[in-house]
Amino acid sequence: MQQRNDLLIEQQVQQNMNINPTIASISIPDDKPLSPISVVKPQQNIHIYNKDYEGKILMLKRLTNYQEQDYPNGTFYGQMMNGKKHGQGLMLLQGRVCEGVWQNDRKHGHCKEIFDSGETFEGEYQNGKPQGKGVYIRNNESYDGQWVNGFKHGHGIWKMGNDYYEGEWKFGKIDGYGVYIQNNNKYTGSFRNNLKHGHGIENFANGDLYNGQFCNGKPEGQGTYIWNNGAEYRGMFKNGVRHGKGVWSKWDPLKEGHYRYEGMFENDKKHGQGVFTWPSGNYYVGAFVNDYRHGYGEMFWKDQYYKGYWERGMQHGDGELCKNGVIKKGRFENNVLTNHRSNSMWESGESNFKLANNLNQTFSHGISGLSQRSRYMPAIGRKPKLIMRKGDKTVILDNLIINDIPIENDPDFLTICPEPVQQKKFKPKMNCSQLLKQHFSTLRK
Repeated sequence: MQQRNDLLIEQQVQQNMNINPTIASISIPDDKPLSPISVVKPQQNIHIYNKDYEGKILMLKRLTNYQEQDYPNGTFYGQMMNGKKHGQGLMLLQGRVCEGVWQNDRKHGHCKEIFDSGETFEGEYQNGKPQGKGVYIRNNESYDGQWVNGFKHGHGIWKMGNDYYEGEWKFGKIDGYGVYIQNNNKYTGSFRNNLKHGHGIENFANGDLYNGQFCNGKPEGQGTYIWNNGAEYRGMFKNGVRHGKGVWSKWDPLKEGHYRYEGMFENDKKHGQGVFTWPSGNYYVGAFVNDYRHGYGEMFWKDQYYKGYWERGMQHGDGELCKNGVIKKGRFENNVLTNHRSNSMWESGESNFKLANNLNQTFSHGISGLSQRSRYMPAIGRKPKLIMRKGDKTVILDNLIINDIPIENDPDFLTICPEPVQQKKFKPKMNCSQLLKQHFSTLRK
């Protein structure tokens, strides 16, 4: 099959050579089969003359080695050597005009090109490509700066409408340190591959400011964002938004204080563990989800606190609320205590001893239950009646005042005394175990 194709090619070439001996070569595209064969015919030279350049052509004719040479795409007027453009010249082409210096048939030196589309370039060339200082203008876009091998490379100034960039370029792209202004937003810092990348400072038209790290055109890493209303964030960014650990604060002139949050962010929202403080001094410590207090957290006001669970910013779940010294425990729903329960022997702040069921339930499990009391309870100022149960037997201890119950290693530790005018602690003659044994021993008889 391959030999047959090669034979067809040779026959086709020979036929064309016999018909037109000027054919120099044939071209077989790589993406097509060997048959049919594409034959390239030489293009006819054309002559272009433009009266607008008549004066320039007359000046060139005074130079030595002046010639006029037609090409398939235009006509050259100027100095030539050994059949090649070499020296001062003017090239009139279809769609553009080039005026400048040539060397060995290529633009080499200072040249100016004008395109019918309105584009212009004027600057230095080397081996046919812009190299060195050059100015490119296209419609409302311009570049004035350094070129290397036909690319914007080095320091340059680019303008397009109200957009402006001055800084470093690499092979046609913004890369390095520069200043970029777009829609009155100003960025000063590092670039890579036409994008803000590295450290930079961006001043926004609305008065906002960002100072920090960028990655692929967006804030990422450590940074500081200041809003025009005075709010400020210092911390981590990811993909252009607050993400990670950070501190947000805002001054309230009416309340003369700061709103402040320190903790974790995720996708520009408070998410994770954090501390939020109000200008009044109130503060919340705990979990956040999507900007809401959510999960376990503790909220502290001036005269009260709440410790427990939250759901979308509201007290919801098991919790403990203390207000003016009164502690209430139970289940909360939408900031309302719906199921009140207490595990302490007293309701704090009450002036009398509460004979709630929890007292009898506690002592029914044995005296060791005293070790589970709250760490410290305030003194009680009135004479209580302590009811204790053992099985189906009941004993009432009267004429006692219980001053406090700290948690100690000894579960029987209980400070008691006869009712005094002044409540003072002293070491009792008998401890709680001895006292209970004395009263319960009468029940066995």
